[in-house]
Amino acid sequence: MPSHTTYRGRFAPTPSGPLHLGSLVAALGSYLDARASQGEWRVRIEDIDPPRCPPGAADTILHQLEAFGLHWDGDVCWQHQRSEAYAQALERLKAQGLAYPCSCSRKQWRDHAIYPGWCRNALQAPGQPVAWRLRSDLGQRPVNWQDRLFGSQTHDPEEYGDVVLQRKDGLWAYQLAVVVDDAHQGITDVVRGIDLLDNTPWQRQLQRALGYPQPRYLHLPLVVTREGQKLSKQNLAPALANNTTAVRQQLFKALQLLDQSPPAKLVNATVSEQLAWAIEHWQVARLKAEPHRFAC
Repeated sequence: MPSHTTYRGRFAPTPSGPLHLGSLVAALGSYLDARASQGEWRVRIEDIDPPRCPPGAADTILHQLEAFGLHWDGDVCWQHQRSEAYAQALERLKAQGLAYPCSCSRKQWRDHAIYPGWCRNALQAPGQPVAWRLRSDLGQRPVNWQDRLFGSQTHDPEEYGDVVLQRKDGLWAYQLAVVVDDAHQGITDVVRGIDLLDNTPWQRQLQRALGYPQPRYLHLPLVVTREGQKLSKQNLAPALANNTTAVRQQLFKALQLLDQSPPAKLVNATVSEQLAWAIEHWQVARLKAEPHRFAC
């Protein structure tokens, strides 16, 4: 595992479809934070769930990033190639008594807000396929960290339940994979949307259990629809356009949604000129905590 003392950030999209304006804002925020710190910016394709990842979607995302001038350092990390590392991490958690097999189905505990931990001490249905879950009630609790925008955070992972680490079908779950890969890539700073803030307690719990460094966190305000829904592929957010004029306009809009107050004349500048201005003037202090509404 590499050791890095300088800034190293990342953008880690799931290739379930092309990038839209909301994902551009997340990518741009992480990119600017890295470049303004003279740091590295890595790209990871989180393709551990093949049914959600249509062929060609990852290549589309990489081409979109290039079109917006968001060039990454090093090789792209592909999660579908990292199964052995996740398996080794899970074995370490098992050895510490922090991971346990669970035969319960979502239908069985649908009347509960979170999974009730029925299989913590013994399988409820021996002989049935099992998922592996994290024991959120063990280890140092509560979890504390300082978010660079939202301030001091104190959360008890048990309030969120025992998250799945490996699914019944053998596929790896997001929480374990993201922690293992952030450590593998030497990520020092995670910049991502506020919708992932409540994932952080599990991830910091896993980082501690696995002996990994704990990165700093900056959770960005979301871009939401006029009705207040997160701008996302599920909500049919339109894909980013790829002609030169549209790219410039969308990049300018993303800077506005990041509260960086770009001058109006910048909308007609080239992508490289817009990014140069944005890197020079990037200020986390300008970010506003409330969501930004955008009419698709």
